[in-house]
Amino acid sequence: MRRSDMMNGRHGLIALVFLAMTVTSTLAQDAATEKTLIANERAVMDAFAKGNRATVEKYLTRDGFGVDPMMGRMTNAETLKMFDQMAKDMKITSWTISDEKVLWADPNTAIVNYTWTGKGTYQGQPIPSPTFASTVWTKRGGNWVALFHQETSKIAAPPAPGKK
Repeated sequence: MRRSDMMNGRHGLIALVFLAMTVTSTLAQDAATEKTLIANERAVMDAFAKGNRATVEKYLTRDGFGVDPMMGRMTNAETLKMFDQMAKDMKITSWTISDEKVLWADPNTAIVNYTWTGKGTYQGQPIPSPTFASTVWTKRGGNWVALFHQETSKIAAPPAPGKK
């Protein structure tokens, strides 16, 4: 074997090892970021349950919006404007999120999907549970912020076979 062939082989091996290290590092980084995003989601849910405006302001981007069965479509700016009254009207006695999944749109945008289960009321009406939710998180200025959030509390049963 010629020395140049051996060198090319070594360079190829070095490149392959470097690529493997980069992929492993990226996967580890994504796993860590996914944990951060889920923790952020929990922090926002806890902030709504406890009426903690500062945490909600930290994570909701003003130009985003949300859709849910109780409030309809509302911009994040409107949510923040109404937050204090919403907090007075909301009484959450217990909650949890489960079945968390993260779907990446690009390195700076991820969708966190989960099931919210809890007990409480909003303006005296029971809060639907379980609720299926998704939040689009985007990285801005080095921080992850919620751009869009949706909740669905009722899933229609599929039609019986042969019926439309």
